[in-house]
Amino acid sequence: MDINTEKIRELADLALEKKLAELIVSDGDKSVTIKLPGYNIQPMLHQSPGHQPMVYTPAAPAPVAEIPAVSSHTVNAESAKAASLEDKYSKVTSPMVGTFYSAPSPDSPDFVSVGQNISKGQTVCIIEAMKMMNELESEVSGKVVRILVENGQPVEFGQAIMLVEPA
Repeated sequence: MDINTEKIRELADLALEKKLAELIVSDGDKSVTIKLPGYNIQPMLHQSPGHQPMVYTPAAPAPVAEIPAVSSHTVNAESAKAASLEDKYSKVTSPMVGTFYSAPSPDSPDFVSVGQNISKGQTVCIIEAMKMMNELESEVSGKVVRILVENGQPVEFGQAIMLVEPA
């Protein structure tokens, strides 16, 4: 069997670089699927039933710096401040479970950015659910104050995606 592990490594690196949730490449009866649930990458070479798939796991990303400990008083004050900010602004929420995308394609500019004025009915992001790209339109006009999720991040039904200061 001819397996090009270097090519699989290149595909895994590409998926990681582009922050793709999944990358599938087929060539005849062979295909490689690379899935990125968070940073747990497990590309697999699919073969006919009965064969063991080859699993390649690239080196994990560098660990994030340790978060300093804070007192519960500080946490409560910060969450109260965040809650008051969220009450002051209108929330754009996800109408479904899916993956948040800030732009129509990886090479395109974001639909909206912090500080930008948006109008009711304007597309603000895409939520991918079950391989369907769903454009999410704003239900309010105003200024984008904060974007609460990152590109490619999973979102839940009703989760706040961004805060808008109503016009």
